[in-house]
Amino acid sequence: MFNQALHLAVGLRFAAVAVLALGAGAVTADADYDLVINHGRVIDPESQLDAMRSLGIRQGKIVAISETPLRADRSIDASGLVVSPGFINLHSHSMAESGYRLELLDGVTTVLELEAGAFPIARHGRRLGEGPLTHFGASVGHAWIRMQVIDPEAIAEVARSGRIDMSGRAFTQPANQEEIDRIKMIMERELAGGGLGIGLLLDYMTRAVNDPERDMIFSMAARFGVPVFVHVRRGIDGDPAGLEEVLAVAERSGASLHICHLNASAMSGVDDWLDKIDAARARGVDVTTEMFPWTSGSAAISSDVFSRNWREIFAIDYGDVQWAETGEWLTEATFNTYRIERPDGQTMHHYIREDWNRRAISRPHVMVASDAMPLANYERKVVPNGAGTSTRVLGQYVREERLLTLSDAIARLSLLPAQRMEAFASAFRDKGRIQVGADADLVLFDAARVAARASYESPFLAPAGMEYVLVGGTVSVRDGALSDEAGAGIKLINSLGDD
Repeated sequence: MFNQALHLAVGLRFAAVAVLALGAGAVTADADYDLVINHGRVIDPESQLDAMRSLGIRQGKIVAISETPLRADRSIDASGLVVSPGFINLHSHSMAESGYRLELLDGVTTVLELEAGAFPIARHGRRLGEGPLTHFGASVGHAWIRMQVIDPEAIAEVARSGRIDMSGRAFTQPANQEEIDRIKMIMERELAGGGLGIGLLLDYMTRAVNDPERDMIFSMAARFGVPVFVHVRRGIDGDPAGLEEVLAVAERSGASLHICHLNASAMSGVDDWLDKIDAARARGVDVTTEMFPWTSGSAAISSDVFSRNWREIFAIDYGDVQWAETGEWLTEATFNTYRIERPDGQTMHHYIREDWNRRAISRPHVMVASDAMPLANYERKVVPNGAGTSTRVLGQYVREERLLTLSDAIARLSLLPAQRMEAFASAFRDKGRIQVGADADLVLFDAARVAARASYESPFLAPAGMEYVLVGGTVSVRDGALSDEAGAGIKLINSLGDD
């Protein structure tokens, strides 16, 4: 399937290039487009195009890029707007329509669950219905396979209540060799079924995953040619031991590695961690990383990290932790009560410093990902990451603080994530770019106004200045609101089985 799509894209490229060679006037008069976008400031971070252009779209693809306006029955006047590739979020736990709606309004056209992953892969996305708002996909979720093997009763409880207790045996008990072999067998089957890499929550199972199990995961990733997306084991503020562990295993095994939310894990050690990543990259290790532009972590209160010396690790106390769904600031008593009575409940623990975020985003290869939390409806609050990560970067780090150029920020939101994925999932070769033959996943925003409006108190507010979002050529957001056409997303899987 992916090869057929790639051949079609290449054919469209050559056809459109041939038409463009006739001159802009010929394209304007003769080409048949489903939709055209005229008068926009088109930014393609790969080719470094940053100029006024018009785009012709047909069958979900960009088939023309013209210096003069194009004509079609349907058109968008992008005067005063930036036209960018659609954003690709490598790290989101939004797995229901409500969460995807927030991400779409933030300019995200592809939502991926790669840190925690999913199991089984074949069922990922079923809750999104017949018309998913964005493209979507997931890695193979090691934690959930581990739960299936080591604590099947917990799986049954999840099926009954929808709640995951992350203090159970799957997250605290080491596996024996027989169990490791069973985990391996299921993971192999899930990768063969299309999983986009392997999601590894080491920090949530610090006491559980031993060296043989960890090494098996990295060896499997190397064999299949997919990355391990890892939440490293966390030490006291700035301690790089967890990073050094996975860098060493990746280098030894030859596996690709992606470090999730570096700023949240490295804390004050951001520069040291990035120096170590840069040194590993210079040695040939295929390692990438990401950050989110917010200042609170979020985790289930039953998470293993809260069973350790978390106040020392995060350099915070009980009063720095909020109960996400209500905004209540916790005390030692209420913290311990929720741990027992609501183990699935989400916390917002405020420990990240803006300075760490600025230092992380200043490194040229660091991507942006939201780490949006699960959201089944708008009744229970969560962190605002899913509603304002892209727009926070564009508003704060580009326009206000000028830490990044607009093209650089767009690259971190679109091109770099596409490049991370395209070696093993060929659909991404046509994403993250505005080029002839690329997918018409596009974002149109007002650079002078774009900004996140969501906050920890009001996490569901849509951003400002995000005017249009196209998913596969379908206008899914119009004038900053969900359109009636929305629902063109497709499931993305690996292309390891392609010829």
